[in-house]
Amino acid sequence: MRRSAGFTLLEVLVALAIFALVAASVLSASSRSLQTASRLEDKTLAMWIADNRLTELQLADEPVADGRDAGELQFAGRRWQWQSEVRPTSEPSMRRVTLWVAPLAQRRASADLRERALVSLSGFLGAAR
Repeated sequence: MRRSAGFTLLEVLVALAIFALVAASVLSASSRSLQTASRLEDKTLAMWIADNRLTELQLADEPVADGRDAGELQFAGRRWQWQSEVRPTSEPSMRRVTLWVAPLAQRRASADLRERALVSLSGFLGAAR
């Protein structure tokens, strides 16, 4: 009698099980990589918004008043919220501004924007020209 060449059913099942484990781990790693890339994209866009807002404040014709300000804007096809706080410093001609940026919540979240912010940026403004 001649033995037929090929794999037994058990060998095929073991090979499939190994392939399934490898495929699951690759998919898991890919998913984490995509989540990380998405998070980095959000943080980059939020930082650009904060930097743009700080530049607007620095280039304003009129001195910016101390206190808080907030707003919403459309940027990169998404809605964002920002909040700024301008405070005096020990140097009378300078003021410190801190900006927070977060994606616009689908529903009005009760949490403070500063708690949901992806980024915060601090900078300085000249108090008078």
